[in-house]
Amino acid sequence: MMKKFLLLFMIAGLVVSVSAQDRIAVGLKTGFNSTKINLSSIPTGSELKNEAKGGFLIGAYGKLRLSEKFYIQPEVYYAKKNTEYAFVDVDDVHVKDDGTIHTWDIPLLARLDILDLKVARVYGIAGPVASFISKVDFDELQSGDFSSTNWSLQAGGGAEFWRLTADVRYEWGLKDISDIPTLDIGQKTGVLTFTVGFKLLGL
Repeated sequence: MMKKFLLLFMIAGLVVSVSAQDRIAVGLKTGFNSTKINLSSIPTGSELKNEAKGGFLIGAYGKLRLSEKFYIQPEVYYAKKNTEYAFVDVDDVHVKDDGTIHTWDIPLLARLDILDLKVARVYGIAGPVASFISKVDFDELQSGDFSSTNWSLQAGGGAEFWRLTADVRYEWGLKDISDIPTLDIGQKTGVLTFTVGFKLLGL
């Protein structure tokens, strides 16, 4: 009986998989990012200089078509984010640091096709992103100074042609990346990302 049940389950799974092939796609992606730590609570009389620096990302994406133009697009990728800032407070205390944040990012995005050019489709894309810090390399700050999980919001647009996609997005951090009592100046990340993707299979 169990063998028959497993066989029926496998057949049902195969039927569902085949029938969904016109609605599902899977692919790989890579790209570059530019990250800045936005310090939002600067005390009067203090000075701030922060610079965006380049990094990269690599991972994969899936795509589920819900209608002719609307898709859900989950992704997962490893990202290396470099940044630098210098801060001088009212007591002339200097804080300068630059380093790298290594994260695993999981965006859950909604995609809407807004223009069909026959040879390419132009789309808009947006949604929340969960970031899990795997490693931190800073001159002054330690890994324990950073939150292990960060939430942000991504929005942007791109184009899809043949099996390729190319898009640009901006990512707004929704919470401070660290919780340091002596550094209460707000530390939300801002990340500009350029990616290209290659569809392996599916629609």
